[in-house]
Amino acid sequence: MWCSQAGAATVEPELAARLARETGPHRYPVILRLAQQPDPAQFAQKLQGVAQAQRGGRLLEALKAFNAPTQAPLLKELQTRRAEEVQPLDTVNAIAAHLGAADIRELAKRADIATIRYDVGLLAPSRRLMGDPCRPERPTPRQRLPKSCRNTAAAPATPATLARFDPALPASATLQLLGAPDAWRAGFTGKGVTVAVVDTGVDLMHPDLAGSFRGGAGDWFDVHGEQPHPGDRHGHGSQITGLVTGTGASGQTLGVAPQAKWIAARIYNDRNVGRLSQLHRIMGWLLDPDGKPGTADAPQIVLNAWGLGDRPGQCDTEFERDLQWLRAAGMHVVFAAGNGGPMADSSVSPANNAGALAVGALDGSGQLAMFSSRGSSACDARPYPDLLAPGELLQTTDRSAGALAVTTRGTGTSFAAAVVAGELALLAQAHPDMPLAQREALLRGAEGDARPPLARALGLSVRSQP
Repeated sequence: MWCSQAGAATVEPELAARLARETGPHRYPVILRLAQQPDPAQFAQKLQGVAQAQRGGRLLEALKAFNAPTQAPLLKELQTRRAEEVQPLDTVNAIAAHLGAADIRELAKRADIATIRYDVGLLAPSRRLMGDPCRPERPTPRQRLPKSCRNTAAAPATPATLARFDPALPASATLQLLGAPDAWRAGFTGKGVTVAVVDTGVDLMHPDLAGSFRGGAGDWFDVHGEQPHPGDRHGHGSQITGLVTGTGASGQTLGVAPQAKWIAARIYNDRNVGRLSQLHRIMGWLLDPDGKPGTADAPQIVLNAWGLGDRPGQCDTEFERDLQWLRAAGMHVVFAAGNGGPMADSSVSPANNAGALAVGALDGSGQLAMFSSRGSSACDARPYPDLLAPGELLQTTDRSAGALAVTTRGTGTSFAAAVVAGELALLAQAHPDMPLAQREALLRGAEGDARPPLARALGLSVRSQP
């Protein structure tokens, strides 16, 4: 890192290296983080007595009020310098912009800016890394798919035949292993709970997913402004959502919490690229999806299937403050732990940040999957990951190909994280006033307790009968 003078901004290494290499008229996407930041403890006090579903909106309202006077002078200078794509970032008191090298060097002299960071582009996960045997990344002409991948399309869905949860339908093998049918019979289905999915989007045409979309005006956020309605050009977001709320159009229940509702934010644009600044904007949306602070519309659980995975074993705190605000607003912030195994100490950010609940994957034998990241958190040295869940060849929904109930099998910590998000939805229904940390502790269980995970977490003393 370097800064131009005492008390001035720090230009972070990746951006400094780019500025040193290039001298032309190129514009750089950057994040200018202000030196003056709100005190989390003081803001937490403002939320005392506020209903959980309204905390996010009230918190975002307070953050905007704090940020406005500190950002105003910088916004004025950015306008003078003809900066492009200027965007205030509420959760980190920062401003994203596209600027030339000379302007960045001049802005680095300002005492009111703490850091200037390159606004890194993130790529959507590849099919190969997802471990999807039903859709190989480079299929060969003679390659045969596993039997479990064939004949997975049901009849086209219409609004009258969209799948709803039917307790008479069988549960997938994974859900049976977790004890989900016992939880449903005891009345715990995720009803009244909302899970926000932050990934590639969700296919609203899939009959297993359409019925569980919450459906409000602010419940879909495409930060790129390309897709006005929920959709998924990639598939990964639809796959993980199916493990949370998937119902029975395919002939079996696929989601742990089939009566929970989902809302979703799309990280990647039509070219499968997203930026850090756009993720910060998504974090602000999570606090207040409809933009009305008085509305009780914040989700209880956030499922994140993304990470800064190109730097395993390192701590990047870019999103640490975002996670603090989400937790303060009463949300479980679930992250895929990363697929960096079997390398030791392969934690990834932001999953290894304080406030994130990092979920690793178990294989079919109930052991830590070879691909799952492990070790200790590079940020706070806690054992990593925080929780483990099944994450190998899980039956779930895929892109619908025109309202068909298409399914697939997914492998990776993203799928394990989705399972945990569904489990937390059941616990949030069962214990709506329980502190976040206590709910999460229930999923860790007790040594020697042989009950299925959900029966243990929900306190079901015996397996109920159909």
